[in-house]
Amino acid sequence: MIDLITINIISGNGGNGRVGFRREKFIPKGGPDGGDGGNGGAIYFVGDSSMNTLLSMKYQRKFVGGNGGGGGGNNKNGAQGKDIFIKVPLGTSVWDLNTGSEKKLVLDIIDERPKKLVDGGKGGRGNKKFATSTNRAPLLAESGVDGTAMELELELKLLADVGIVGMPNAGKSTLISACSSAKPKISDYPFTTLEPILGVVEKDFKRFSLVEIPGLIEGAHKGIGLGQKFLRHAERTRILWHVVDGSDNDILGNVQKINRELQQYRDDLSCRTQVLVVNKMDLLTTDSTIINLKKEIDGLDVTVFYLSALTGSGIEDLISTTFNLVANMGSRIIVADEEVTILNPKPTKGDIRVWKEDEIFVVESAYLLRVAKMADLKDYRARLQLWKVMERLGVERLLERQGIISGNRVRIGDIEFEWE
Repeated sequence: MIDLITINIISGNGGNGRVGFRREKFIPKGGPDGGDGGNGGAIYFVGDSSMNTLLSMKYQRKFVGGNGGGGGGNNKNGAQGKDIFIKVPLGTSVWDLNTGSEKKLVLDIIDERPKKLVDGGKGGRGNKKFATSTNRAPLLAESGVDGTAMELELELKLLADVGIVGMPNAGKSTLISACSSAKPKISDYPFTTLEPILGVVEKDFKRFSLVEIPGLIEGAHKGIGLGQKFLRHAERTRILWHVVDGSDNDILGNVQKINRELQQYRDDLSCRTQVLVVNKMDLLTTDSTIINLKKEIDGLDVTVFYLSALTGSGIEDLISTTFNLVANMGSRIIVADEEVTILNPKPTKGDIRVWKEDEIFVVESAYLLRVAKMADLKDYRARLQLWKVMERLGVERLLERQGIISGNRVRIGDIEFEWE
């Protein structure tokens, strides 16, 4: 099973606004008609109940949104970029890896509704939007905002009503195969099951889902044995079937070990509704042995079922009780962290920095760069309008503080021109 993988996403770039003027017969001064650029495509995640692994991500690890179209004349706006919908199994957590030392949860996919992670870049305004009462022939427009690139980690925590936990060889695989149509590998050696097994129990038009967590041992929360690799799949379950081998000599010790590992991995796991399933009762051949076993276990404050997954004895009672427990709990799925972040970057005028580098005055301003990219600086009218924008943003004042004089060179991004 592929349940942990890293992918890269890039939302679409916004389209450029257009500098254009209306040109029609008998209308010599039609005015600006440059349209806006289209917004870039957003990135969505969609839960898919038919998937139970992240295998598809192994072959496609990069997802790129469509770019927005450029604005056209006659006030025509550019086309919107194509949105990308990434299908993942229910129970997938999406983590942002570009947040410093610790990753951050940004999405938790627990239903099939599309969830937007990041918007595409906003399209640039056409020169129609720059027209004012004092500037009726604007020669400026905006370039589109670039999309957002992210490196993400996808972590699958299977959604199931019941998680089956226990020591290796306690009979978990035999139990899930007896309750459902799941067909796990069953053998008489430890760690036969090497990946979580999903099953569904159906009766009288009702159903609940099961997931078998591969055998746990002491130190599992630290990664010993199969450890943390599969403990994550117990997080989304609402009930735990704690399976123990009834023929074992230290049943209570094994129960305590598993509960301790659950608590140390995640504190609330040990508080989850738990049913103790004493399996392999068919191996106990004397009544005195069975009586002593029940005396030992009945002191625990937990619902206990004695059964044999191999013969089927006692399974119906366990299933009926579990149906009642699931029904009384409602439909809420436990989520690791509901505080998720939706990334919707919006272009702003932002911070402006000005400094002198050798003999060139450098201006750092995302907004000003978008305007300068679309300006024809060979046209003195466009240069004059750009300087008006710089004056309005306070850039001219900052340049003067740095000692700029006429004839000095100014650089905005990769655009360079002479100051007048």
